[in-house]
Amino acid sequence: MAEARLRVSLTEEQVSCFRDRRAHLAGPGAASAAEAARAILGAQAQQEGPALFALSLRTKGRPTASALRAQLLDASGRRLVRTWGQRDTLHVFDPADWRIVVSARREWPQSGRRGALPSEPDLAAIRSLFEQASGPLFRSELFAAIPQQFVDEVADHPGVAASGSSAVRFAAARLVWRLALAGDICFAEKRGSKQSYVHRRLWFPDLEWLLEAPEVSATGLARRYLAVHGPASAADLAHFFGSGTNAARSWLEHLSPELVEIDCEARQGLFALREDLDALTETPPGGVSGWPVRLLPKWDTHLMRHADKSWLLPDEDERRLVWRKAADISATVVARGRIVAIWTYRATKKRVLVTVTPLGAWRKTHLPGVKREATALADFLEVPAVEVVAAERSPA
Repeated sequence: MAEARLRVSLTEEQVSCFRDRRAHLAGPGAASAAEAARAILGAQAQQEGPALFALSLRTKGRPTASALRAQLLDASGRRLVRTWGQRDTLHVFDPADWRIVVSARREWPQSGRRGALPSEPDLAAIRSLFEQASGPLFRSELFAAIPQQFVDEVADHPGVAASGSSAVRFAAARLVWRLALAGDICFAEKRGSKQSYVHRRLWFPDLEWLLEAPEVSATGLARRYLAVHGPASAADLAHFFGSGTNAARSWLEHLSPELVEIDCEARQGLFALREDLDALTETPPGGVSGWPVRLLPKWDTHLMRHADKSWLLPDEDERRLVWRKAADISATVVARGRIVAIWTYRATKKRVLVTVTPLGAWRKTHLPGVKREATALADFLEVPAVEVVAAERSPA
């Protein structure tokens, strides 16, 4: 008979405190931005700015945007990579995790992008161009090398008209995306609104690139997910990685000897790593110094980590103000594991204006923490002054 799995009951506050500590939202911060990215399995990066702020607020010393941008782009200090990750969404990773994500992706379902997919000969032509280049390439520099047959194939794709692109530009976008998914290229610098891309070996010549079996990589990432974002269910794992629930259950099955089952008030079917039990059962600190108020940017990984959003925001109507239509996720104020407000900012060369819109759990005692974090935002942007304005409470 199989040995029964250990089952432990925890409070919501214990779970939230564990997650925030492991994600460097509480405590001294990660030693480097790459370590912060590694801890949270990448900072979601539809836009570069919010991703860099997400890493800064988790890193000891709170590095500035320009310092982190250098870690993405400068040869002398390159420590981060921006490319497509889980959920077919742009992330900033520690480069060492890039290989693991590329391998694990083969366990995850195909993207929702349908049709107009390049063949291997199409990809080979553009891959060769990147391999031979001495630096990053813009999409327009690929046009002449794109096989005409592929340009003709994409001409009638609905995405061409929807994006307002020409067929050749749409074809270039498809090729770049597929090469990035394979780990051949990543994002490089921008020139105005134009994005460039570069071959992996040019920017990371010493980066180890031996792909493991997809299931091994996916299971390893699932273990790391539980170490930071656990306790979690199979549905949470599937949500975070963009996989099917059956695949997530298989990763948990592989990890079964290492797991404990967690009951958290009304929630069941949650799993955590046995080795994390001592940390999970600690009493959360009572003051703000050990568990501070935080300003999280748009699309922060913290807001994507679980399918069950009630951990962060119990009120279902208020959730619509955070997780909005078209995958737009608001910047949030988080206090002791709960979203208490949403926020926006406007920056000039002289001042940052932060506007906070309270939600139901907001308390006036949160304001000093917001002002402290707003000052950190101004430092991140290298702007000398900051002002915080509280708007009226947002209607649910």
